[in-house]
Amino acid sequence: MVDSLSPPAGPSAEARAVMLLERLPRVGPVTVQRLIATFGSAERAVTAPDAEFAAVAGSASARARRDPSIRDAVSRTLDECVSQGVDIVSLGSRAYPAALLHLADPPPTLYLRGPLSLPRGTGVAVVGSRRSTATGRKVAQELAAGLAREGIPVVSGIALGIDGAAHRGALAVAGPTVAVLGCGTDRPYPRAHARLFAEIAREGLLVSEFPPGTDPAPHHFPRRNRIIAALSRAVVVVEAGERSGALITVDHALDLGLDVFACPGREGDPVSEGCRRLIRDGARAVGSVAELLDQLGGDLRVATPADGAPGVRPAGVAGRVFEALDAAGVSADEVARRSGMGVGPTLAALSTLEAGGWVRRGPGMRFAVVRTSGSARA
Repeated sequence: MVDSLSPPAGPSAEARAVMLLERLPRVGPVTVQRLIATFGSAERAVTAPDAEFAAVAGSASARARRDPSIRDAVSRTLDECVSQGVDIVSLGSRAYPAALLHLADPPPTLYLRGPLSLPRGTGVAVVGSRRSTATGRKVAQELAAGLAREGIPVVSGIALGIDGAAHRGALAVAGPTVAVLGCGTDRPYPRAHARLFAEIAREGLLVSEFPPGTDPAPHHFPRRNRIIAALSRAVVVVEAGERSGALITVDHALDLGLDVFACPGREGDPVSEGCRRLIRDGARAVGSVAELLDQLGGDLRVATPADGAPGVRPAGVAGRVFEALDAAGVSADEVARRSGMGVGPTLAALSTLEAGGWVRRGPGMRFAVVRTSGSARA
Protein backbone atom coordinates (compact mmCIF):
# COMPACT_ATOMS: atom_id res chain seq x y z
CA MET A 1 0.00 0.00 0.00
CA VAL A 2 1.34 3.43 -0.92
CA ASP A 3 0.15 5.78 1.82
CA SER A 4 0.92 8.98 -0.10
CA LEU A 5 -1.57 7.93 -2.77
CA SER A 6 -4.49 7.21 -0.46
CA PRO A 7 -7.63 9.13 -1.52
CA PRO A 8 -9.47 11.21 1.10
CA ALA A 9 -11.73 9.22 3.40
CA GLY A 10 -15.49 9.67 3.35
CA PRO A 11 -18.65 8.42 1.66
CA SER A 12 -17.44 9.57 -1.76
CA ALA A 13 -13.97 8.02 -1.56
CA GLU A 14 -14.63 5.53 -4.36
CA ALA A 15 -16.18 8.21 -6.56
CA ARG A 16 -13.13 10.43 -5.92
CA ALA A 17 -10.87 7.57 -6.91
CA VAL A 18 -12.78 6.95 -10.15
CA MET A 19 -12.61 10.65 -10.97
CA LEU A 20 -8.87 10.65 -10.31
CA LEU A 21 -8.29 7.63 -12.53
CA GLU A 22 -10.10 9.11 -15.50
CA ARG A 23 -7.98 12.28 -15.29
CA LEU A 24 -4.72 10.39 -15.61
CA PRO A 25 -2.83 10.68 -18.91
CA ARG A 26 -3.64 7.99 -21.47
CA VAL A 27 -6.45 6.61 -19.31
CA GLY A 28 -9.89 6.50 -20.92
CA PRO A 29 -13.14 4.75 -19.99
CA VAL A 30 -11.94 1.31 -21.12
CA THR A 31 -8.77 1.54 -19.04
CA VAL A 32 -10.67 2.80 -15.99
CA GLN A 33 -12.94 -0.24 -16.25
CA ARG A 34 -9.91 -2.52 -16.62
CA LEU A 35 -8.21 -0.97 -13.58
CA ILE A 36 -11.30 -1.45 -11.41
CA ALA A 37 -11.66 -5.05 -12.60
CA THR A 38 -7.97 -5.77 -11.96
CA PHE A 39 -7.72 -4.28 -8.48
CA GLY A 40 -11.30 -4.76 -7.27
CA SER A 41 -12.09 -1.07 -6.83
CA ALA A 42 -10.92 2.35 -7.97
CA GLU A 43 -9.60 3.08 -4.47
CA ARG A 44 -7.36 0.02 -4.56
CA ALA A 45 -6.22 0.93 -8.07
CA VAL A 46 -5.23 4.43 -6.91
CA THR A 47 -3.10 2.98 -4.09
CA ALA A 48 -1.64 -0.01 -5.98
CA PRO A 49 2.16 -0.31 -6.32
CA ASP A 50 3.57 1.45 -9.36
CA ALA A 51 4.65 -1.72 -11.12
CA GLU A 52 1.24 -3.35 -10.81
CA PHE A 53 -0.59 -0.21 -11.91
CA ALA A 54 1.82 0.34 -14.81
CA ALA A 55 1.19 -3.19 -16.06
CA VAL A 56 -2.41 -2.16 -16.73
CA ALA A 57 -2.23 1.55 -17.57
CA GLY A 58 1.40 2.38 -18.27
CA SER A 59 4.20 3.94 -16.24
CA ALA A 60 3.26 7.56 -17.05
CA SER A 61 -0.20 7.04 -15.58
CA ALA A 62 1.23 5.29 -12.54
CA ARG A 63 3.49 8.25 -11.80
CA ALA A 64 0.73 10.80 -12.49
CA ARG A 65 -1.28 9.47 -9.54
CA ARG A 66 1.02 11.60 -7.35
CA ASP A 67 0.38 14.79 -9.31
CA PRO A 68 -1.25 17.26 -6.88
CA SER A 69 -2.85 19.19 -9.75
CA ILE A 70 -4.97 16.15 -10.61
CA ARG A 71 -6.17 15.81 -7.02
CA ASP A 72 -6.89 19.53 -6.93
CA ALA A 73 -8.97 19.21 -10.10
CA VAL A 74 -11.00 16.39 -8.53
CA SER A 75 -11.57 18.47 -5.39
CA ARG A 76 -12.70 21.46 -7.42
CA THR A 77 -15.15 19.30 -9.35
CA LEU A 78 -16.57 17.88 -6.12
CA ASP A 79 -17.00 21.40 -4.71
CA GLU A 80 -18.75 22.52 -7.90
CA CYS A 81 -21.10 19.52 -7.75
CA VAL A 82 -22.05 20.34 -4.16
CA SER A 83 -22.66 24.01 -4.92
CA GLN A 84 -24.72 23.24 -8.04
CA GLY A 85 -26.74 20.33 -6.62
CA VAL A 86 -25.19 17.82 -9.01
CA ASP A 87 -25.18 14.15 -7.98
CA ILE A 88 -22.30 11.84 -8.89
CA VAL A 89 -22.72 8.18 -9.84
CA SER A 90 -19.49 6.31 -10.46
CA LEU A 91 -18.62 3.03 -12.12
CA GLY A 92 -18.87 0.22 -9.59
CA SER A 93 -21.50 1.84 -7.37
CA ARG A 94 -24.91 0.23 -6.93
CA ALA A 95 -26.56 3.34 -8.33
CA TYR A 96 -24.69 2.97 -11.62
CA PRO A 97 -27.11 1.83 -14.38
CA ALA A 98 -26.44 -1.78 -15.27
CA ALA A 99 -27.38 -1.12 -18.90
CA LEU A 100 -24.33 1.12 -19.32
CA LEU A 101 -22.07 -1.81 -18.46
CA HIS A 102 -23.02 -3.38 -21.78
CA LEU A 103 -21.23 -0.56 -23.59
CA ALA A 104 -17.69 -1.16 -24.82
CA ASP A 105 -16.61 2.00 -22.98
CA PRO A 106 -19.02 2.78 -20.13
CA PRO A 107 -18.57 6.31 -18.76
CA PRO A 108 -16.60 6.11 -15.49
CA THR A 109 -18.60 8.94 -13.91
CA LEU A 110 -22.09 10.31 -14.49
CA TYR A 111 -23.05 13.80 -13.34
CA LEU A 112 -26.79 14.16 -12.67
CA ARG A 113 -28.79 17.33 -12.21
CA GLY A 114 -32.53 17.28 -11.63
CA PRO A 115 -35.18 15.50 -9.55
CA LEU A 116 -35.81 12.55 -11.89
CA SER A 117 -34.15 9.17 -11.39
CA LEU A 118 -32.00 7.60 -14.09
CA PRO A 119 -34.26 5.49 -16.32
CA ARG A 120 -31.87 2.49 -16.24
CA GLY A 121 -32.87 1.09 -19.60
CA THR A 122 -36.59 1.79 -19.20
CA GLY A 123 -36.77 4.96 -21.30
CA VAL A 124 -37.43 5.44 -24.97
CA ALA A 125 -35.02 7.59 -26.98
CA VAL A 126 -36.64 10.00 -29.44
CA VAL A 127 -33.96 11.43 -31.70
CA GLY A 128 -33.49 12.98 -35.11
CA SER A 129 -31.97 15.67 -37.23
CA ARG A 130 -31.10 19.18 -36.09
CA ARG A 131 -32.19 20.39 -39.53
CA SER A 132 -35.74 19.23 -39.04
CA THR A 133 -39.03 20.24 -40.58
CA ALA A 134 -41.98 21.72 -38.73
CA THR A 135 -43.85 18.48 -39.43
CA GLY A 136 -41.03 16.39 -37.98
CA ARG A 137 -40.88 18.48 -34.83
CA LYS A 138 -44.63 18.13 -34.39
CA VAL A 139 -44.42 14.35 -34.78
CA ALA A 140 -41.56 14.16 -32.27
CA GLN A 141 -43.48 16.26 -29.77
CA GLU A 142 -46.61 14.13 -30.11
CA LEU A 143 -44.71 10.85 -29.80
CA ALA A 144 -42.83 12.08 -26.73
CA ALA A 145 -46.01 13.38 -25.10
CA GLY A 146 -47.70 10.02 -25.68
CA LEU A 147 -44.79 8.13 -24.11
CA ALA A 148 -44.53 10.52 -21.18
CA ARG A 149 -48.26 10.23 -20.41
CA GLU A 150 -47.64 6.51 -19.91
CA GLY A 151 -44.88 7.28 -17.40
CA ILE A 152 -42.17 6.26 -19.91
CA PRO A 153 -39.08 8.50 -19.67
CA VAL A 154 -38.27 10.26 -22.95
CA VAL A 155 -34.51 10.29 -23.52
CA SER A 156 -32.82 12.60 -26.01
CA GLY A 157 -29.87 14.91 -26.52
CA ILE A 158 -31.43 18.43 -26.21
CA ALA A 159 -30.07 19.36 -29.66
CA LEU A 160 -31.90 21.73 -31.97
CA GLY A 161 -34.65 20.18 -34.05
CA ILE A 162 -36.11 16.79 -33.18
CA ASP A 163 -34.34 16.37 -29.81
CA GLY A 164 -35.65 19.65 -28.42
CA ALA A 165 -39.15 18.91 -29.68
CA ALA A 166 -39.10 15.52 -27.92
CA HIS A 167 -38.13 17.06 -24.58
CA ARG A 168 -40.80 19.75 -24.95
CA GLY A 169 -43.44 17.13 -25.70
CA ALA A 170 -42.69 15.27 -22.48
CA LEU A 171 -42.57 18.42 -20.38
CA ALA A 172 -45.84 19.68 -21.87
CA VAL A 173 -47.69 16.78 -20.21
CA ALA A 174 -45.62 16.97 -16.99
CA GLY A 175 -43.96 13.70 -17.95
CA PRO A 176 -40.42 12.43 -17.37
CA THR A 177 -37.62 13.42 -19.73
CA VAL A 178 -33.85 12.93 -19.65
CA ALA A 179 -31.34 15.03 -21.59
CA VAL A 180 -27.89 13.55 -22.19
CA LEU A 181 -25.32 16.29 -22.71
CA GLY A 182 -22.10 16.80 -24.60
CA CYS A 183 -20.93 19.31 -21.97
CA GLY A 184 -21.16 19.93 -18.25
CA THR A 185 -24.52 20.11 -16.51
CA ASP A 186 -23.88 23.81 -15.90
CA ARG A 187 -23.34 24.67 -19.57
CA PRO A 188 -26.68 25.30 -21.34
CA TYR A 189 -26.14 24.22 -24.94
CA PRO A 190 -27.25 25.02 -27.55
CA ARG A 191 -27.78 28.58 -26.36
CA ALA A 192 -31.17 28.68 -28.07
CA HIS A 193 -32.26 25.95 -25.63
CA ALA A 194 -31.19 27.73 -22.44
CA ARG A 195 -34.77 27.89 -21.12
CA LEU A 196 -35.42 24.27 -22.07
CA PHE A 197 -32.16 23.30 -20.35
CA ALA A 198 -33.28 25.05 -17.17
CA GLU A 199 -36.72 23.45 -17.30
CA ILE A 200 -35.26 19.95 -17.62
CA ALA A 201 -32.90 20.65 -14.72
CA ARG A 202 -35.93 21.70 -12.66
CA GLU A 203 -38.40 18.97 -13.69
CA GLY A 204 -36.48 16.18 -15.43
CA LEU A 205 -32.86 15.07 -15.47
CA LEU A 206 -29.66 16.33 -17.09
CA VAL A 207 -27.01 13.62 -17.53
CA SER A 208 -23.39 14.06 -18.54
CA GLU A 209 -20.16 12.09 -18.37
CA PHE A 210 -18.35 15.43 -18.42
CA PRO A 211 -17.79 17.32 -15.14
CA PRO A 212 -19.29 20.74 -14.44
CA GLY A 213 -17.37 23.45 -16.24
CA THR A 214 -16.82 21.35 -19.38
CA ASP A 215 -17.65 23.32 -22.52
CA PRO A 216 -19.30 21.59 -25.50
CA ALA A 217 -16.91 20.17 -28.10
CA PRO A 218 -17.65 18.46 -31.43
CA HIS A 219 -16.22 15.10 -30.37
CA HIS A 220 -18.37 15.02 -27.22
CA PHE A 221 -21.67 14.65 -29.03
CA PRO A 222 -21.11 11.33 -30.81
CA ARG A 223 -19.95 9.96 -27.44
CA ARG A 224 -23.07 11.03 -25.59
CA ASN A 225 -25.20 9.08 -28.10
CA ARG A 226 -24.09 5.76 -26.61
CA ILE A 227 -25.48 6.88 -23.24
CA ILE A 228 -28.79 7.91 -24.85
CA ALA A 229 -29.09 4.39 -26.27
CA ALA A 230 -28.03 2.59 -23.09
CA LEU A 231 -30.57 4.44 -20.92
CA SER A 232 -33.33 3.36 -23.30
CA ARG A 233 -35.31 0.27 -24.09
CA ALA A 234 -35.94 1.42 -27.68
CA VAL A 235 -34.91 4.19 -30.07
CA VAL A 236 -37.30 6.15 -32.30
CA VAL A 237 -35.81 8.17 -35.16
CA VAL A 238 -38.25 10.84 -36.36
CA GLU A 239 -36.25 12.57 -39.11
CA ALA A 240 -32.70 11.79 -40.23
CA GLY A 241 -30.78 12.44 -43.40
CA GLU A 242 -28.31 9.96 -44.83
CA ARG A 243 -25.50 11.24 -42.56
CA SER A 244 -27.46 12.43 -39.55
CA GLY A 245 -25.74 12.12 -36.17
CA ALA A 246 -28.93 10.48 -34.89
CA LEU A 247 -27.89 7.35 -36.79
CA ILE A 248 -24.94 6.98 -34.39
CA THR A 249 -27.50 6.43 -31.63
CA VAL A 250 -29.08 3.74 -33.78
CA ASP A 251 -25.73 1.98 -34.22
CA HIS A 252 -25.31 1.84 -30.45
CA ALA A 253 -28.91 0.67 -30.03
CA LEU A 254 -28.33 -2.19 -32.44
CA ASP A 255 -25.14 -3.16 -30.62
CA LEU A 256 -27.17 -3.29 -27.39
CA GLY A 257 -29.98 -5.32 -28.97
CA LEU A 258 -32.60 -2.58 -28.63
CA ASP A 259 -35.71 -2.13 -30.76
CA VAL A 260 -35.35 0.58 -33.43
CA PHE A 261 -38.29 2.49 -34.91
CA ALA A 262 -38.32 5.10 -37.64
CA CYS A 263 -40.85 7.53 -39.08
CA PRO A 264 -40.79 7.11 -42.89
CA GLY A 265 -41.59 10.73 -43.76
CA ARG A 266 -42.41 11.79 -47.30
CA GLU A 267 -40.94 9.86 -50.22
CA GLY A 268 -38.13 11.84 -51.80
CA ASP A 269 -37.67 14.16 -48.83
CA PRO A 270 -33.91 14.12 -48.05
CA VAL A 271 -34.45 14.94 -44.37
CA SER A 272 -36.05 11.48 -43.94
CA GLU A 273 -33.83 9.46 -46.25
CA GLY A 274 -31.91 8.02 -43.29
CA CYS A 275 -35.18 6.89 -41.70
CA ARG A 276 -36.32 5.17 -44.89
CA ARG A 277 -32.98 3.40 -45.14
CA LEU A 278 -33.39 2.18 -41.56
CA ILE A 279 -36.82 0.78 -42.43
CA ARG A 280 -35.39 -0.96 -45.50
CA ASP A 281 -32.73 -2.46 -43.25
CA GLY A 282 -35.28 -3.82 -40.76
CA ALA A 283 -36.31 -0.99 -38.43
CA ARG A 284 -40.03 -0.87 -37.71
CA ALA A 285 -41.98 1.97 -39.29
CA VAL A 286 -44.10 4.03 -36.94
CA GLY A 287 -46.39 6.98 -37.57
CA SER A 288 -48.45 7.58 -34.46
CA VAL A 289 -48.38 7.38 -30.67
CA ALA A 290 -50.89 4.52 -30.59
CA GLU A 291 -48.88 2.55 -33.14
CA LEU A 292 -45.64 3.09 -31.25
CA LEU A 293 -47.11 2.03 -27.90
CA ASP A 294 -48.69 -1.02 -29.50
CA GLN A 295 -45.39 -2.08 -31.08
CA LEU A 296 -43.42 -1.45 -27.92
CA GLY A 297 -45.65 -3.92 -26.11
CA GLY A 298 -47.13 -4.06 -22.65
CA ASP A 299 -43.84 -4.76 -20.86
CA LEU A 300 -42.94 -1.08 -21.01
CA ARG A 301 -46.38 0.20 -20.04
CA VAL A 302 -46.79 1.10 -16.36
CA ALA A 303 -50.19 2.21 -15.14
CA THR A 304 -50.13 5.48 -13.23
CA PRO A 305 -52.24 6.63 -10.28
CA ALA A 306 -53.95 9.00 -12.71
CA ASP A 307 -55.43 6.01 -14.52
CA GLY A 308 -58.06 6.35 -11.87
CA ALA A 309 -59.78 3.04 -11.36
CA PRO A 310 -59.80 2.00 -7.67
CA GLY A 311 -57.30 -0.74 -7.07
CA VAL A 312 -55.36 -0.10 -10.29
CA ARG A 313 -51.79 -1.18 -9.72
CA PRO A 314 -48.66 -1.67 -11.84
CA ALA A 315 -48.26 -5.08 -13.45
CA GLY A 316 -45.36 -7.38 -14.28
CA VAL A 317 -41.94 -6.82 -12.72
CA ALA A 318 -42.95 -3.29 -11.66
CA GLY A 319 -45.97 -4.77 -9.89
CA ARG A 320 -43.85 -7.23 -7.90
CA VAL A 321 -41.53 -4.44 -6.84
CA PHE A 322 -44.43 -2.15 -6.00
CA GLU A 323 -45.97 -4.80 -3.73
CA ALA A 324 -42.71 -4.95 -1.75
CA LEU A 325 -42.90 -1.26 -0.83
CA ASP A 326 -44.64 0.54 2.01
CA ALA A 327 -45.45 4.12 2.92
CA ALA A 328 -42.57 4.44 5.40
CA GLY A 329 -39.77 3.87 2.92
CA VAL A 330 -37.67 0.83 2.01
CA SER A 331 -34.10 0.53 0.76
CA ALA A 332 -33.54 -0.86 -2.72
CA ASP A 333 -31.75 -3.89 -1.24
CA GLU A 334 -34.73 -4.67 0.98
CA VAL A 335 -37.14 -4.23 -1.93
CA ALA A 336 -35.06 -6.69 -3.95
CA ARG A 337 -35.15 -9.18 -1.07
CA ARG A 338 -38.90 -8.84 -0.54
CA SER A 339 -39.75 -9.08 -4.22
CA GLY A 340 -37.31 -11.87 -5.03
CA MET A 341 -35.82 -9.76 -7.82
CA GLY A 342 -32.17 -8.93 -8.41
CA VAL A 343 -30.91 -5.49 -7.46
CA GLY A 344 -30.56 -4.43 -11.13
CA PRO A 345 -34.16 -5.25 -12.15
CA THR A 346 -35.39 -3.77 -8.86
CA LEU A 347 -33.66 -0.44 -9.48
CA ALA A 348 -34.99 -0.33 -13.03
CA ALA A 349 -38.54 -0.97 -11.82
CA LEU A 350 -38.22 1.60 -9.04
CA SER A 351 -37.10 4.21 -11.57
CA THR A 352 -40.11 3.46 -13.77
CA LEU A 353 -42.50 3.53 -10.80
CA GLU A 354 -41.06 6.84 -9.65
CA ALA A 355 -41.45 8.31 -13.13
CA GLY A 356 -45.05 7.11 -13.20
CA GLY A 357 -45.90 8.73 -9.88
CA TRP A 358 -46.29 5.52 -7.88
CA VAL A 359 -43.34 5.95 -5.54
CA ARG A 360 -41.13 8.71 -4.21
CA ARG A 361 -37.43 8.54 -3.48
CA GLY A 362 -36.27 9.83 -0.11
CA PRO A 363 -32.93 10.33 1.64
CA GLY A 364 -30.58 7.38 1.61
CA MET A 365 -32.14 5.94 -1.56
CA ARG A 366 -35.22 4.76 0.33
CA PHE A 367 -38.38 4.37 -1.73
CA ALA A 368 -41.90 4.85 -0.40
CA VAL A 369 -45.36 4.30 -1.85
CA VAL A 370 -47.25 7.45 -2.77
CA ARG A 371 -50.59 7.14 -1.00
CA THR A 372 -53.29 6.38 -3.55
CA SER A 373 -56.47 4.33 -3.49
CA GLY A 374 -54.56 1.41 -4.96
CA SER A 375 -51.34 1.61 -2.95
CA ALA A 376 -49.74 -1.49 -1.53
CA ARG A 377 -49.00 -1.63 2.20
CA ALA A 378 -50.24 1.97 2.55
